Amino acid sequence: MTDLVIEAANSTPSASPKKGASQTQAVNKAQLSSKSEALGAEQAVTSEQGVTSEREQVSIWYLYLIRCANGHLYTGITTDVARRFNEHQSSSPKAAKYLRGKGPLTLMYQEVIGSHGDALRREIAVKKLSRSQKLALIESAVEHSAQ
Repeated sequence: MTDLVIEAANSTPSASPKKGASQTQAVNKAQLSSKSEALGAEQAVTSEQGVTSEREQVSIWYLYLIRCANGHLYTGITTDVARRFNEHQSSSPKAAKYLRGKGPLTLMYQEVIGSHGDALRREIAVKKLSRSQKLALIESAVEHSAQ
């Protein structure tokens, strides 16, 4: 497999990314000998080519905000908000170090994002917000759920 990656990296890029990807796939498929290697290569095809990896299909990611006893807000992402919040509250080894000893904690906000990459981008965007903007986000979610 390493040889395939090196060859693909050394090949001349074409004008069109899709055409280059198709050419790389054709080279990879021609060089794969066993069926299991061919299956592995097909699963590694990117979503741009119409196939998504198994990991993307299985997990839905969430963004959440937690308020500490001292009023500080913590932002994080997870695939299971309830499990992650319980880890933070119990100060388990998987809990965020920032939240240890700052309880009681209150889950203030959660939002369905989708893919892991989208969740990471959203987390960065929310962390860049000011405290008042984060509180407005929480308030808008509370008002929306009350309607």
